[in-house]
Parts: sequence; C-alpha cells; structure tokens
Amino acid sequence: PEEALRLVQGVGWQGYDVGPGWYGGNVLGVPRLELPGLHMQDASQGYRTMFDPQVGTVTAWPSLLALASTWDVSLAAAYGRYIGAEFRSKGATVLLGPSLNVHRVPRGGRNAEYLSGEEPGLGAAMASALVGGVQSTGVVAVAKHFALNQQETDRDSTDVYVDERALWEVYYPPFVAAVEAGV
Repeated sequence: PEEALRLVQGVGWQGYDVGPGWYGGNVLGVPRLELPGLHMQDASQGYRTMFDPQVGTVTAWPSLLALASTWDVSLAAAYGRYIGAEFRSKGATVLLGPSLNVHRVPRGGRNAEYLSGEEPGLGAAMASALVGGVQSTGVVAVAKHFALNQQETDRDSTDVYVDERALWEVYYPPFVAAVEAGV
C-alpha cells in the first residue's frame, strides 16, 4: 500500500508554496521496482523558476504564439529539442506543456501561451513537431490546457457550450496531433 501511494500522491508542497528543492509537481518513484519519480515543471516560455537561486539560470524562450506565427514546423521541432534539453539539465522529467488551446477570444489572458493561434491545422502541425522534439530528449511533454480554455476571469465557474462538429474541427485537432506524437 505504501509503494502504491508513492505513485499517486504528490509531494513537496506546503499550502500554496512549493518547498525548497522540489519541482512544480513531484511524484515519488518506487526504487524497489526501479520506477523513477516524476519531476514536473511548468513551461509556457521555458523552465519556470521557483526559487531565487534559479533566477538567471534559465532561457526565456519566445512565446508559443510567436513560434506559431512562423508557421515553421522544423523550428517547432528544434524549439522542443532545446527546451527539452534545458529541462533535462535541471532534473525535470516532465514538461507541463505545450499549451495547445485554439484562440477564440481575442482578449484571452493566456493566448500568448497557446501554440495554435486561431488555426487548428497550424496547431496540429506545430504540436506534433514540438512534442516530438521535447520527447526526443527523454523529457515527457504534457499537452494542456484542454479545449475551450478561453478566459481567466471566473475560469473555475465558466461553462462553455460547443457542438460536436466544432469541437472536432476547431478545438481538438492540436490535441489529437499531440497524442499521435506520443503525449
């Protein structure tokens, strides 16, 4: 039972603060079974610094929206490789990204974090390349924030209604591509 708990219970947080030396998300492994722990870190524009000693030791990458604006799939793959290598060098095993939501609200608070822009086909092509680049370094990529995350204000209580066709044609393609790329 204790070993099973290690795989489903996060550690390292004290209230809303992460303790020194921990990552944004931490799951203990099971050494007896040679299952490594997971060290998860946010990545909207690179490795998110959590402690003063980390400041000045990370790369501030262009936003994913800026990357998407290039429409350059090979650049997305290289971006993924480089950001994955930086995460790996800092001991992170999981990159909490890329963010793939398709923009539908121009004033969306997180639009700069999203790789898809307003074009699901662009998001799908770029997501596949970026995920492949990250995961080629041995770091796991996590596709987020799942479809229809359009606003920050009242985000915990907002309900969005979209028909099935629009979901599959507009909102899901970047996530489908990320899954097909190995997420």
